[in-house]
Amino acid sequence: AVGLSHIIAVSGYNLTIMMRAGKRIFGKRSKFQTYVGSQLLILSFLLVTGLSASIVRAAIISTLSLGAWYYGRTIKPVLLIIFAAALTALWNPLYLWSDIGWWLSFLAFFGVLVIGPQVRKRLFSGEPRGIIGELIMETLSAQIMTLPIVLYIFKTSSYMALPANILVVPLIPLAMLLSFIAGLAGMFIAPFAGWFALPARIVLTYLLDMATMFARVPHMKISVSVSLAGMITMYGIIVFVALVLWRKNRHGDKITDVRLI
Repeated sequence: AVGLSHIIAVSGYNLTIMMRAGKRIFGKRSKFQTYVGSQLLILSFLLVTGLSASIVRAAIISTLSLGAWYYGRTIKPVLLIIFAAALTALWNPLYLWSDIGWWLSFLAFFGVLVIGPQVRKRLFSGEPRGIIGELIMETLSAQIMTLPIVLYIFKTSSYMALPANILVVPLIPLAMLLSFIAGLAGMFIAPFAGWFALPARIVLTYLLDMATMFARVPHMKISVSVSLAGMITMYGIIVFVALVLWRKNRHGDKITDVRLI
C-alpha cells in the first residue's frame, strides 16, 4: 500500500549492503582479499536466505560488478542489465511471460543504474547529494520505471511511497546488523538472547510503525487503469527522455560499482 514491500523481500538492496560491508571489512587488505571476502559474504547470504529468483538476479549483477571492480574495468549499465536479464531468461524462459517480479526487478535496476545517474549528472553535475538525496533520486528513478507496469497490472499506486522510503530504507542496514547479532545470541547465549535482541526489536518496530502510519493516511492510494498500449506509450516516452539525457551526458554512462534494488 505504501511502496515498502521491497524491504521484506530478499533483494539486491540486501546484497548491496553485503558488498559494501565486505569492502569496509577487507578494504585495508589486498584487492584480492577484498574481492574474495565480498564474494564469500554474498555466497553465505545466498545459502542462508535461499535461492529465490530475486536474490539470484541480484547476485548475478553483484558478481559482475565485483569482477569489473577487481579487474579495473568499467561496465555500461544497460549492458549489465541486459546480460543479467538474458542469463535468467535463458535459465527459465517463462520469466518473460508470467513473472511480474522479473520485470519489476530489471525495470527497477534500469531506473537506478541508468535513469538516476543521467538525471543526477544533468541536474547536479553528477555530484553526490548525500544519503537522503541519493535515496530520493534512486527511489524516484525506480518508481518511474516500474509505475507503468504497476498501473497496467495492479491498477493502483501510492502517494506515500517516497516519504515512506526516505524514513525507512536508511535503517535497513542497521536492522540487518542488529538482527544478525540477535540471531547469533540466540544460537550461542540463549539465556541472554532477549537483551541482545532488544535493539533489533526497537528498530524493526519503528519500521513496521512507519508502514502502518503511512497506510492510514486518507486517500493515499491512486487508482488508474492503464491499457497495454498506454503502458507501451509511457515506456516509449521514458526511453526517449533517457536517450536525450544520455546524449547530453555522453561521457558519463559507465559504472564500476552499483547500488542494487
